[in-house]
This record gives sequence, C-alpha cells and structure tokens, in this order.
Amino acid sequence: MNFSRHCNLCENQITSLEKGITCKLTNKKPDFNNTCSKINLDKKFQEKLEIANLELEIIRRNQKSTHLTFYGTIIIGFLLILLGYFLSDWKIFSLYLWYLKIGMIAVGFSFLGVAYSKLNKYRQEHKKAELEKNKIDEVLNKYGISYQESFEFKEKIHGTQEVIVNFEFKNWTKIKTTNSYKFDY
Repeated sequence: MNFSRHCNLCENQITSLEKGITCKLTNKKPDFNNTCSKINLDKKFQEKLEIANLELEIIRRNQKSTHLTFYGTIIIGFLLILLGYFLSDWKIFSLYLWYLKIGMIAVGFSFLGVAYSKLNKYRQEHKKAELEKNKIDEVLNKYGISYQESFEFKEKIHGTQEVIVNFEFKNWTKIKTTNSYKFDY
C-alpha cells in the first residue's frame, strides 16, 4: 500500500533521510490496512488540496489561449513554408533568392516546432496537475471526505493575480474554508 499519499496530507508525518516517513505519534513507519485511525488532516491537507485544485483550474482557464496560440503559430508556420516555396520560380539564378526561399521555409518549420512544444507543455502540465488532484481525491474518498470548490479570480494588477479559494466539505471537521492566494504569471 502507498502510505505516503496518506502521510503527505497528515500533520503527524515526520520525514527524515535516515528513517524515511514516520508517524509523530508512534515514532514508527506507517502501518495500516486501508485507512489510518490516527490521521490528522488539518492545515497541511487543506493547503495541498487548495493548491492542487487551484493549479488545475488555472491550467483549464489557460486552455483556450494555449489552443489559439497553437493554431495561430501553426498557420503562420504553414504560410511561411508555402510563401517560401512559391516565392519565385525554382529555376532562379540568384543566390540571395535561394537563401531567402530556404530561410523562409526553415523559419516556417521552426514555427511548427514551437507550436508543438507549447501544446505539448500545456498537456504535460495539465496531466501532472490532474494526477496530483486525483491522488488527494483518492485518499479523501477512503476517509469519506468530499468537497466542492469555487474560485474567484480578482483583477490582475501588475502581473499579480489574486484568487479567493472557497471549499465546502462533507465529513470533515471543517465545513467551509476560504483562503486567498496571489501568484504571478
């Protein structure tokens, strides 16, 4: 069993290079079947849950602009390739025009590479954020804790975005939490 998922959310976790993960209450390595009866989900759990959900929400909000950038860059790349190809007759004798033609085609292919790398980066970040959220949700399901989240994005000021994160919980000691996070992007 993967104890670290449970312990990473618990306030009783102690991590050391020598022993690895141990419980502060028992001073032993975690040893339980499905759930830990001594788990203490508080600030550490709340912060990890909020950040994981917020990161996923930010990535989802950037989906449209990422796709627009991708398609725009692809179009520009293909236009440069076509323009370079059809710029003039292939039987030209000017070395300058050959350099121009080949340069435009090369720049077009580099635009295609940039477009793909941006889309690939977005997909990897989305997959990573979704995996992190699912790991936390999997542990919470074992303890019967469910939640509903909402985000309020404030106006961006000088590149800094403030987000109010609201969570409503079922079957946890806290019923509702509200926190504010600021980040730059």
